Amino acid sequence: MHSRRYVVSRIGQHVLALTALACALSLGAGCQPRPPVTTAVVNACGSTINTRFDGATSTVSRTELVAWIQRAGDAVCTYYGKFPVPRIRLDIHVRGGAGIRNGTTYSDDGGFITISLGQSTLAEELDHDWMLTHEMIHLTFPSMTRTHHWIEEGISVYVEPIARVQAGQLSAERMWSEVVRDMPQGEPGSGDKGLDHTHTWGRTYWGGAMFCLVADVRIRQKTDNHKGLQDALRGILNAGGTINQDWDIEHTLAVGDKATETTVLVDLYHSMRDEPYPVDLTAMWKNLGIERTHDGAVRFNPKAPLADIRVKVTQADATAH
Repeated sequence: MHSRRYVVSRIGQHVLALTALACALSLGAGCQPRPPVTTAVVNACGSTINTRFDGATSTVSRTELVAWIQRAGDAVCTYYGKFPVPRIRLDIHVRGGAGIRNGTTYSDDGGFITISLGQSTLAEELDHDWMLTHEMIHLTFPSMTRTHHWIEEGISVYVEPIARVQAGQLSAERMWSEVVRDMPQGEPGSGDKGLDHTHTWGRTYWGGAMFCLVADVRIRQKTDNHKGLQDALRGILNAGGTINQDWDIEHTLAVGDKATETTVLVDLYHSMRDEPYPVDLTAMWKNLGIERTHDGAVRFNPKAPLADIRVKVTQADATAH
């Protein structure tokens, strides 16, 4: 999730601090001592992730937590060729049982991410986590108005698993299996008025991801598979388009198009912004050579018309950082 409502986080921190103070000043009834706040610094291809741990885990070590953060940073560096900003602050709030949840990225302080982690989270859950990578990807794109929130979330949804495949953290088979399973949530429903005017969860997250998928395939078709959405997004980032910047969507997409020497992003936006624009996903998967099996897994057809595009989407750039 991407948010610019940094003041909400600040208020929440003050509330926690006042609660802790009240507990400390009381006679101890009903108060449990809180673990001290600790810190760590993680390097992401030359950038600094200043991490603050609010609470302690009982099932994973500090080394495993740092490795989790490092993996997320490495995935972003691999896809974009660099980390988007020189430094960010990452607050990890350890609360409750298990699992990673409630990630939010803010534009303040050069980049600020908060995320919650269960006290009994397992190392395996950290190994397979997608949420922290998703949040870090928000740093790589300019801040949009609420009308265009779908492009911010759509990019994070679409790029996150691809980045992890390129970084060797996820298999292409598992990635495409999950994309084929979940992408239909982005299709327009009854009464849909296009991405700019339909702010449901499915259209915001998966509708935005569907825009990215279609754009990626079209860019590759027009450039003989030499360039794709990855090149467009790198172009936006390299032009200074980070979360700290407020850019107009048309300008942002035009910058991306310049990097691929096409007009795919702007043209597709004009097609999808005010109209439902359903996508034939069944035909898309067939053309990409992705065949889903009865158990939910996928197998690849190397002879499919767009099989080379499918391969290229998840292939790491040898020049990355």
